[in-house]
Amino acid sequence: LMCLAVGREASGHVLREAVEMAMAGLQVDAPELREYTFGFFGQMAELMGPEIALLLPPLLPHLIRAIQQEECAELSADERARLLARLGPDVDGEDDDELEGLEGDGGDDDDDEDEDDDDDGGLPGVHTALLDEKAAAVHCVGACAAYGGAAFAPHIECVMGPLLGCADHFHSDVRGALARTLSHLLKACVAAEPAAPWAKGEAPSSAKLGTASRWLLQRSWRTLISTFTHDDDKDTVAAAAESIAEVALLLGPPVLGNAPWHPAATDTLVGGALALLEQRHACQEAMQDLAEGGGVDEEGDHDEAVWEAASEVLTALPKVLGERWGPHLDRLAPALLPYLREAHPLSDHALAIGILAEGLHHVGPAGRHLLPTVLPHALRCSAADDTTCRQNGCFCLGVLGAHGGDAALPHMQHILSALQLRLAPEEDATVRDNAVGALSRIALAFGTALPLDSILPAIADRLPLLADEGENTPAVRCLIRLFHAQSTRAVVAPHLPRLLGAIAHLLAWEGSHSPRCPLDAEFEAEARGFLVWAVAESAEEMHAMVMALPEAQRVAILAAVQQGQS
Repeated sequence: LMCLAVGREASGHVLREAVEMAMAGLQVDAPELREYTFGFFGQMAELMGPEIALLLPPLLPHLIRAIQQEECAELSADERARLLARLGPDVDGEDDDELEGLEGDGGDDDDDEDEDDDDDGGLPGVHTALLDEKAAAVHCVGACAAYGGAAFAPHIECVMGPLLGCADHFHSDVRGALARTLSHLLKACVAAEPAAPWAKGEAPSSAKLGTASRWLLQRSWRTLISTFTHDDDKDTVAAAAESIAEVALLLGPPVLGNAPWHPAATDTLVGGALALLEQRHACQEAMQDLAEGGGVDEEGDHDEAVWEAASEVLTALPKVLGERWGPHLDRLAPALLPYLREAHPLSDHALAIGILAEGLHHVGPAGRHLLPTVLPHALRCSAADDTTCRQNGCFCLGVLGAHGGDAALPHMQHILSALQLRLAPEEDATVRDNAVGALSRIALAFGTALPLDSILPAIADRLPLLADEGENTPAVRCLIRLFHAQSTRAVVAPHLPRLLGAIAHLLAWEGSHSPRCPLDAEFEAEARGFLVWAVAESAEEMHAMVMALPEAQRVAILAAVQQGQS
């Protein structure tokens, strides 16, 4: 931890000695020592990155041995006696089922002694130290894969067998560590064998995946889905959900199609999420009998890990499937709407409206039939006391307005008024940025049908957005496209300097001290293309505005124009 705190360069002179001592400790027959040593090497992987590959040949045999070892053993008579002594007398005077058979049946002492003479123990027990060591070993493998990246790929095959042997382990710590590790292994594999780029909503094709990725998916994807849909531990389900979301966003539609690693994976994942939402998942304490009119229990299980599990999956899948998410969103909406009732906490409202908004955003106009149902909830969430709830409510209003078409126009005044309230200076910056993004989506969708002369200053004057940088994309795109259009160019023109500053902020090179928002290739190409077009339209005016920008932004703009012109 100290090495991580000070960095690789400052700690380099002690690493060799520390690693040698840690390796020596793995030779000692002390499970607790090995457990903490595996933790040390997991942190070492974070510190060293791909250079951890140098330590893997001597380290992996110890990790594999710990993962494969049996932590259950039979207790001898002496161990049973020590266990009973530590437990103490039965204070409630009742027989404890878990102790049945430990103390004998209270009969004739001589008979007991005769039986003891022939008894070698036979009572199974769990060595918790070995159990903790196993969980630490699985976690260490995941850390080495996560931070080693492609350098870990040659070792994936040798660890997969031992790891998958833990898929049905009785202890949740081991299963949870495995769920996280499998996604790290897939990311390491793809780093060594990059998959072909994928596009949202495209037809799934396993041909886009490399041979090693397909091999690994066939061995890991079913385990992740099974863990998410059937495990009885909340944290383990959440770990599987996080891994599934990461893998889906990494590999795209091919991982969700009817492939050898799992047929109809999306239907199964949505079914698991529905079980969580309806409080009938194996990991939940409040099991509802829906056939008898139970429904969602307002006072029931609102465990954060369970909600995170549902949210992780249900916000990742729309980003991959696009319009193909539509039928699944229709299936999910009835299960999400009860969480927007006033009886539920605001944290439930925030996640439910966020899941609906993300789905509506990616299915586009195909989801406009849900507008009458969702809009009242979005308006109420945008004015809630909870910051995240307001943020997600604003995002949802923007999506509903942008994709609602003619059905949204009768409600536009209510939507714009709700967003205007969220632009106040005292509002949380993240909420304000989402309100700007929402206005941008709506302005781009309806153009001159809206009062742009009052909407566009609310957008441009707040650029660049720093609290939620992802909302820069719809804001800048809105101004670019409205400037391109002859019918709206005059109303956008006064905001061109702010637009140029925002583009420069987004295109700034990695060495800049400005915050940097990751750009998708399509938007980056659109922004660069706009700069080249604007220079061609009015070189002198553009030159004057660019030269008035701060140096870092000026350099970024000039570099983008030069690159585009060449």
